[in-house]
Amino acid sequence: MGGLGLMYFTTSIAVVAGLCLAFGIFYLFVGARRPADRLLNLLFAFFALAYAGAVLTARAAFLADGPDQFITAIRVSWVFASIGFSLLIWYVAAYTEFRPRLFLWVITGAFAAIGLASVFFPNLLFDASASVSSITLPWGETVLELEAGDAALFPLVLLAQIALIAYIIVADVFQFRRGHRSQAAALGIGIGWFVFTIVEEALVVSGVVDFVVLADFGFLGFVLAMSVQMVNTAIETEQELLDYRANLESMVEDRTAELVGVQEQLVVQAETQAAAAERSRLARDLHDVVTQLLFSINLVAGSLPRLWRSDPEMAERSTNELQRLTRGAMAEMRTLLRELRPQTIADTDLSTLVTQLSEGLAARHDIPAEVRADVNGNLPPDVHIALYRIAQEAMNNVAKHANASSLVVDLKGDDGHVHLSVIDDGYGFDTGEVSAESMGLDIMRERADEIGADLAVSSEPDGGTTIDLTWNDKPAGEPG
Repeated sequence: MGGLGLMYFTTSIAVVAGLCLAFGIFYLFVGARRPADRLLNLLFAFFALAYAGAVLTARAAFLADGPDQFITAIRVSWVFASIGFSLLIWYVAAYTEFRPRLFLWVITGAFAAIGLASVFFPNLLFDASASVSSITLPWGETVLELEAGDAALFPLVLLAQIALIAYIIVADVFQFRRGHRSQAAALGIGIGWFVFTIVEEALVVSGVVDFVVLADFGFLGFVLAMSVQMVNTAIETEQELLDYRANLESMVEDRTAELVGVQEQLVVQAETQAAAAERSRLARDLHDVVTQLLFSINLVAGSLPRLWRSDPEMAERSTNELQRLTRGAMAEMRTLLRELRPQTIADTDLSTLVTQLSEGLAARHDIPAEVRADVNGNLPPDVHIALYRIAQEAMNNVAKHANASSLVVDLKGDDGHVHLSVIDDGYGFDTGEVSAESMGLDIMRERADEIGADLAVSSEPDGGTTIDLTWNDKPAGEPG
């Protein structure tokens, strides 16, 4: 029934509904996708959507063609309004963190009763005796309006609205006193216009004021103010996250630098401890091996004058033994000195190193060793050291496990090919029953694998043991 030319009022209502619908969809999307403040965003979204529904159906009532259509539209509008009021009170509770739960559930129940009454018992909200009349606004637009009447639940509607407004005001003050002043200011601005429109609606419905109801515009200010505040809060949250991320990256860099420093200290400490452990081992070897040899040398040398007088033949044999022990002691001393300065191992000829190892073995354990060593050219440092360590481990195995009476060490090659064999005539062992780790074979295999050499161990009980190692500078089948 509105005029076709100047529909300012109903057009404004449509704009309000469109804005609320847009805000509702937007915050519904934000709440669904953004974990932070999800409940707050979803409550606001559903409230805005319910308010949009209430405004649109109220507009349909203003433009209705008759009383029946008007009443039907108003009933639907109150369903949306009741849902919106219920969502609003819980939104304010979440926003301000002021939650008197009994009151919240009572007021929610009141609006639920109003919504149900508008569906099933509309006469309790709208007096059937009251008539629907049309009014013409100052600019010439005509709309329908319900005249004042005596409905049974109308006082409940007013009471529920007044309780809602009072709660929002108290919650706003509570939030302000807690120090959240910008949030409280936004809520106060939004609720101010809403309070005015609610009061104006009550005065119009009661017949005190003769004007069109403005309640349909009341929540627009609230929606706009709270939306701006929520956007501002989201921006501040994102900025805090960016600042936190920057601080976190800075903390990670600082902690990384600290860890690097600690790691360097640990490396230095580990190297120091390793050096101390190696010195302790060498000191034990010096005491156990060299001291024992020197003691034996001293005994033999002390008995020589008496033997020369009483048994020249035994004295000659003792002299030979003295020479063997002296050579062994000198070889052991050279070996220990090289262990103190590992670089000298790489700088010393491999044949010399193997010869000194065999002399030390012969002196310590009285195992004659025949060494045939002839290596021409310069081997890569890692190959040089690995061959030395493998020969050293092989001879230690002979001393510890073989109970051999003789040892043959054969070392031949050049800078592209080397073959090493260590052969003893000791107990031997069954290679299928003795674990590699128990005799140091695993260590030798690891060293051989590191330089790409082939290591073979052959042995049988009472048949001695042979260790063969072959190293080639180029893989088999590749042209040299």
